[in-house]
Amino acid sequence: MRLLAEAISAAGKKGKAAVAARLGYGRSLVSRVMSPNDSLQMSDDLARRVIDRYHVIPECPATQQEQPRSECLRLSSGPAPTHNPLAMRIWRNCQTCPHKPEIHS
Repeated sequence: MRLLAEAISAAGKKGKAAVAARLGYGRSLVSRVMSPNDSLQMSDDLARRVIDRYHVIPECPATQQEQPRSECLRLSSGPAPTHNPLAMRIWRNCQTCPHKPEIHS
């Protein structure tokens, strides 16, 4: 909920509509989830998507830079990039990284 609230605040004028579009959900769902007067709770799928889009790992052990969790998932779960030595080094670090996201089916 905190990540969602921060994302809405950071989105400026477009607020909930911009966040909903980035998450792939409708504005009304985001609005209902954020409303203290509505009993609708955040679903596990919505929570995962908020974390994937808005949670940033402060320093990736492989790149020493900020890394969105969704990019972390993309790098760590993809096939080994045998064509690129730098990408292969990063991919190898991703396989044992403590920040590596779990893949949910």
